[in-house]
Amino acid sequence: MFDSKLTTNSLLKKTKDLISLKIFKETLKNLKDKCIIIVDNRGSYFLNNFFTLTEVIDFGIISVESIYFKRKPYPKHEAIYVISACDKSINHIYDDFMKEQPALYKSCNIFTLDEIDENIMNLIIQKKEKFIKCIKTLKQIMIKFIPIDKNIFSFGNDENFNCFYNLFDYEKNENITEINISKLITVCQCLDNYPNIAYFSPDKYCKIIAEKVNSELKKYFSKKKNLKKNGILLITTRYIDFLAPIQFGLNYQHALLELLKKKDDKYINKVSLINNKDKTEKVIILDYKNEIYNKYKNLQISEVFKKCDEDFKSFQKSDVGKLHKLNQKKDKNKDNDKDDIDIAFALKNVSKYHYYYESYQQQINLCTEINNLMKKRNIMQLLDIQQKIISKIDEKGKKISDKDIISLIKDNKNSFNKNDLMRLLCLIKYNYPKIDLNKLIAEVESKKEKFNENDKNIINSFDPKKCLKNIDVIEQLEKNIISYREKNNYGTQEEQENEYDKSYPYIKESKLTTLCDMCSKNKLPNAFFAFVEKPENLPQKNVKINLGFDQEEEDNESNYNLILFNIGGLSNFEIASMERGWGRGHWGVNLILGGNKIYNYREYFIELNNYIKGKNDIKTIIEDIPKEIEEIKKKDEEERNKEGHKVDINKIDNIKISDGKHSKEKLKRSETKNSYEEEDMK
Repeated sequence: MFDSKLTTNSLLKKTKDLISLKIFKETLKNLKDKCIIIVDNRGSYFLNNFFTLTEVIDFGIISVESIYFKRKPYPKHEAIYVISACDKSINHIYDDFMKEQPALYKSCNIFTLDEIDENIMNLIIQKKEKFIKCIKTLKQIMIKFIPIDKNIFSFGNDENFNCFYNLFDYEKNENITEINISKLITVCQCLDNYPNIAYFSPDKYCKIIAEKVNSELKKYFSKKKNLKKNGILLITTRYIDFLAPIQFGLNYQHALLELLKKKDDKYINKVSLINNKDKTEKVIILDYKNEIYNKYKNLQISEVFKKCDEDFKSFQKSDVGKLHKLNQKKDKNKDNDKDDIDIAFALKNVSKYHYYYESYQQQINLCTEINNLMKKRNIMQLLDIQQKIISKIDEKGKKISDKDIISLIKDNKNSFNKNDLMRLLCLIKYNYPKIDLNKLIAEVESKKEKFNENDKNIINSFDPKKCLKNIDVIEQLEKNIISYREKNNYGTQEEQENEYDKSYPYIKESKLTTLCDMCSKNKLPNAFFAFVEKPENLPQKNVKINLGFDQEEEDNESNYNLILFNIGGLSNFEIASMERGWGRGHWGVNLILGGNKIYNYREYFIELNNYIKGKNDIKTIIEDIPKEIEEIKKKDEEERNKEGHKVDINKIDNIKISDGKHSKEKLKRSETKNSYEEEDMK
């Protein structure tokens, strides 16, 4: 009743329609009686995210229960299991029918949210024949991605950089690449969209994924009549914009996820509030279905602080908001109150009152916490320095030298905690590579929070020559992006003063936002991007991109999708930048954003740390190869000399270290815990 509307061509709406069709409409129409739904963790996420309790009841469902807990038997009713295709869930279903006597349910209809592979089929076949007869339906619904928001998806991968940029483990790389290809295909299938596929041509992984996805989609959509390509799938890579994940923006949702995000759930965006009195924790889910949160999430922080308070006061003055006076009358016994409230109206709208009251209170509490944290961590000061480092220009338009940057950091070293200081040092390493960072670190680190070896490795990894595969290509692409921004009047001072509060002028747009804008207008630079096949039905050059996820205009089904998939994951800053839209149009193209993972800066540091350790281990192993070869050659020579043979040591074959114990021992030694989450909580 109070849920935010889903646009007709949004990813979540298409996914909801698919689940609704496959599970509810096609299955329930053949059932005479009402049934029970049983879910595992993944099934629970999908049902909770897409359907309200009212909708589930309207479908004829008696109860929704967890597969992990003991349940009340319904021997006269059928059960629908919505699960992931894994051994654990299948075994739970088996126990419901074979271990429980009598069986908990009359029969079962099993729907898996991912592919039923050979191992799962063998597991089912190996079960008793009596159990197999209980299975009335066994279907797979190919939803291998995780919808995070209306038009945002993630694959939930925990090892982005090691999978795609660590060239040592070829076998693992190939396996993970195939998994990501299959997941990306299900996104297009769910949208029922056969897109033109463009990719960042200098990167081989982008090309591999683009070609294989195109090939599989061609086979899938060739079975349908009137096959036409529509929209664009743009495949990019993390190192196009290596800095974006460590930048701090002023979008409300971004600030929540950067400052308050919990790290225990990859499916749902959770934030936590700590009560200062008793130190208890309250967990809040950032739910796109909540009308109040949805209204504020893409606004600038200062706007939310002001607007939330004003809207709550307006709500209290409304007819529904005045229902709080019922409690006042009861408490104060005011019989002669002029604002008499109709009891029938109160009964009809009491649930609506509680919904809006609790939603506003929740956002006010979050705003208060964000405001306190921003003051405590000097976020505005951080943004000021961040903008100077990136732009290399001060407020007066004067260029900032290496000495100026060093002085700036030294003067403000006591203003920031270790993680925020680390973010600034990473930006300096990238934009001012000639500065001796090791010396600067020694001068600015505090006695309580010293930078360890892992921290220093991460900071030094932001040297452009180390972190970028093709530095010349990236530099040329950056110039192209800057030129495009200048021609299209991006981020001018006049534009900032009109759209944003003057006290927050330090918004920085991500490169991926600009690339999406280029793509939507058919202006992608040919030197850096290519199409797998000759494109069809491309957008007109003057079309404007739909970055407004909450537009009031009705969506046109003919509007095409622009799907951005970034290898290596997307940061909250980039999503905020693209959703905000930097003041441009909000219609024409339905933008859908996705990556291997969605992360904040702390999670990004952890990813980088793991990647750097992997690279260092490889380097160590490679440096040790000559020693190992010499030892083997000597042993071989000694053994053969004993037998009276002469040995030509130059003909010894190369050694495959990836299969040996040596590499495994080295890699095991690299597995250590990261402290970035703990440091930030301090």
